[in-house]
This record gives sequence, C-alpha cells and structure tokens, in this order.
Amino acid sequence: MKKVFIVTDSTADLPKELCDVYNITVVPLKVVFNGFGPLLDGVDIDSEQFYHRLVEKRELSVTSQPTPAEFAATYQRLHAKGGSIISIHISSAMSGTCQSARMGKDMVPDADIEVIDSRSVSMGLGQLVLAVACAACAGRSKQELLEIVQRLIPKMNVFFFVDSLDYLARGGRIGKAQAFLGTILNIKPLLFLKDGIVHPYEKIRGRTKAMNRLIQVVGEKTGGKPIKCSLVHSNDPEGIKQLRQKIMAKLNCDEPIISTLGAVVGTHSGPGTLGVTFYIHDE
Repeated sequence: MKKVFIVTDSTADLPKELCDVYNITVVPLKVVFNGFGPLLDGVDIDSEQFYHRLVEKRELSVTSQPTPAEFAATYQRLHAKGGSIISIHISSAMSGTCQSARMGKDMVPDADIEVIDSRSVSMGLGQLVLAVACAACAGRSKQELLEIVQRLIPKMNVFFFVDSLDYLARGGRIGKAQAFLGTILNIKPLLFLKDGIVHPYEKIRGRTKAMNRLIQVVGEKTGGKPIKCSLVHSNDPEGIKQLRQKIMAKLNCDEPIISTLGAVVGTHSGPGTLGVTFYIHDE
C-alpha cells in the first residue's frame, strides 16, 4: 500500500511535537509587522514572540497566504519520496490558502494530491488533520483517509470568545459577527464557526461568565456524549488552565490538547481569546 503524506498549514495551530510524532507537514503562512517582513508563522516567529510584539510593543500585523510555488515545492519534495498527498487547509471563506494549494498542485501534475477545504481554522482544522494523520500512521489507505476527512468536517465545532472584535474586524475575518460590533465595554462576544465563517452566538458580560457559558454551550451541544476536544488561547496561560479544569470536571472529554494561537490566527483574534474545538467521538 502506498504511503500517504498529510500536509496542512500553520493556521492549524498544532503543537510541534504532535506534528513530529504523526509526520504532519506544515506549510507556514506569513505575518508582516508595520510593513516589515514577511515572517513565516511558527518558523521565523513563535507565539511568545508574536504576543510580545502585539501586546507589549503594541505593534500591529497583517497576514498573507503561502504562494502556489511554496506549496508546489512541498508537494514535489513529498512526491519524490513516493506515495500520495492529502493537503487539508484553513476555510476558503477566511483565506486564499486553499486556492494557493490547488494552484501548487497543478504545478506538480505527476503527483497524486488531494486538496481539501476544512471549513475550519485553528484546532478545528488541527483536530481534523490530527485524526487523519493518526489513521495514516496506522496504515489506512488514501480512500479510507478521505472518508475520515469527509465524515469529520461537518462534525467539527469551534466555539470561542474574544476580548475585542476589533482584530477580527480590522483583518476582515469578522463574518456575521459584525452584528456585535459597537457593543458596550466588558461584553465578551461568544462566537462560533459555521461553514467556515465566524458567526455570533451571544453577548456575555465579563470574562468569568463568558468562560462558564462557553463550557455550558459545549455541554448543550454534546449532551454528555464523549468528545474529542482541544482548548485554544491567545496569550492567556492562566485562563487556559482554568478552562481545562472546568472542562475536565463538567464534560465527557479525554485529556484535551492545549494549543496557543499562532501569529496568523492571533493577528485576527487578538490577545485574550479562549476557545474550545470539539467533535462527538462516536466510534
């Protein structure tokens, strides 16, 4: 059976150790600060460096997708090893990364490549990629892996709250949540992804109430069923610790993956974001 290589992009926010263990290839997006750069997400700049510049130095960044040539170079390198490639990426409603990947695929016509729009981002994408990579390491066929992808995409949930909608609005990723713009001070917008677009869920006053409501919503969506979940944060180690404790106490969840939002996703979410990505584990 031919080997299947799994490729994603840096907006998956997968911890590096998991990428190493499960042989996941990550193509980085880029960030630019005040016209200087670009810096490769997770390569030239890590999360700690990014949030130092964003929070402490008050520098603002913009982001850009990988070029088709960068994807083609990755695909060519893997193709030379023999086997197929499944390349899974950030929602096409949020980024042109998927389109770049498809153009990169066309530049390597001899390779067997499937490019997939995850309709998600951060660990919503990351959990999907991880599930497929685990199955690939177990020797599952390309067709079996594609079936896993298509089964999990509609099951993946992403719920999160942000300190401010300003970052999403400035980067053009606010989606339907623009209805929450202009809300009063100390309102924490609870948001979710639907079809790869940010949607508003409800407005909550105060960070503690927002965290508790986030957990309650996940509980309502899962109905006590076992879930696979990940917890994400942007520059809030204490908040993610509290969120993990409450999740483990109240939900039927395996030990969650903890992920820090990288420079690209952090550019659009801003500091102080907390979220849960999950799907019901019914197999």
